[in-house]
Amino acid sequence: MSSAAKEIVEAALKLDPQGRAEVAEEILQSLADSNYGELSPAWEQELERRARDIEEGRAELVPAEQVFAEIEGSLRTQRGGK
Repeated sequence: MSSAAKEIVEAALKLDPQGRAEVAEEILQSLADSNYGELSPAWEQELERRARDIEEGRAELVPAEQVFAEIEGSLRTQRGGK
């Protein structure tokens, strides 16, 4: 983060919650009005394919709790069971 950005964040954090919310909303709106975060056509196609797979029952959906438990178990194993 640049020093200018740090200064802005520090100043924003001194505001009351309503003021911080207003600043955050303005900043987020400025990103929505730009092409920041736009997906490439290839990613758009991939997302559409995945959505079709889910809708048509071709995708195996795994609950987040299960995924997190598997990741935690894997990390525990890598760390020597700690």
